Amino acid sequence: MVLLKEIRSKEKKNIFSKVFAPGIPNNLLKKKIQFISNSEDGINSFLYDPEQRLQFFLYEGKYLPSIQFIRSNPSIKIPKVKVDQGAVPYILNGADIYTQGIVSILEEFNENEIVIIVNPQDSILALGKAILNSTELLTSRIKGILNIHYLGDRIWNVKNDS
Repeated sequence: MVLLKEIRSKEKKNIFSKVFAPGIPNNLLKKKIQFISNSEDGINSFLYDPEQRLQFFLYEGKYLPSIQFIRSNPSIKIPKVKVDQGAVPYILNGADIYTQGIVSILEEFNENEIVIIVNPQDSILALGKAILNSTELLTSRIKGILNIHYLGDRIWNVKNDS
């Protein structure tokens, strides 16, 4: 059971300073985030909207958007990488993204940036952290992106039973 607590006004500034949602206005974010919780292991924090749907998860000190949030907010500005169909089942099992499976870079980015991974039909599969910049991804033959959140993972399946 996940216990949600409403974010107090004293906490809001600190929490909102850690939210990564480029292209989403702060006033919209404030409407979208109302509750906070910890995962069952007590380590990972999650942010929820007023309807208690998961919106963000904590990763390396920043709250990153869930795939659900990205899908419902197409104005979010996170670079996209398209993979071939052969890479899809591996990504959906949690595998990192290797450069051989990348078909195209839809927006340029630097190493250590957060990127969205899409399938050949442009549907979102995962959120990752680039190990290489966008130019190097197209010229190397190694692991290029860490898979940090994908369809069907523990973040995708977080439920609120309270």
